[in-house]
Amino acid sequence: MAQDAMTAAEATAAMDVLVEQERLLRFGDGFGSAEALELGCAAARLASDFEETYTVTITRESDDAVVFQWLADDKGARNLMFAAGKRAAALASGHASPWVQLEAAALGKGLDDVWAKVSDEVATCGAFPIRAEGEWVATIAVSGLHEGLDHEVVVRALEQVLGVSVPRFACAVA
Repeated sequence: MAQDAMTAAEATAAMDVLVEQERLLRFGDGFGSAEALELGCAAARLASDFEETYTVTITRESDDAVVFQWLADDKGARNLMFAAGKRAAALASGHASPWVQLEAAALGKGLDDVWAKVSDEVATCGAFPIRAEGEWVATIAVSGLHEGLDHEVVVRALEQVLGVSVPRFACAVA
């Protein structure tokens, strides 16, 4: 589903789901390099579930250090750039990267302004805040899939590592 075809009600519902996902997908006892390795490997292992390939990057926010990075053999710098743009969108909005796009749709605004920052921020699915003890400590970013599947990889990996299940979007979010 193209994002501009999403109704305001669908966007609002998707925002509610995103908030619930962010609330449930948190680390309680801290998040360090061992947890980044576990999460990143979980995301990479999901690759066989998808027809297309992708990259996974986890960045520690206290010093902007990449603490995990994996690229499928056919991915490269372009996907890393998109992942960095998704991370920038997440940090700018305070939510997972599709937030700005969903918010614009919920308010009935066009997406021209959302996409105008595409060189710096990519307001589409794929970056998700990693919170531990209530603080945003890292960001996981996936790039290479379409139709919101980057977000699905992140959610599935977090569910596996944290042992929780979260609601999904009722409609496609790109």
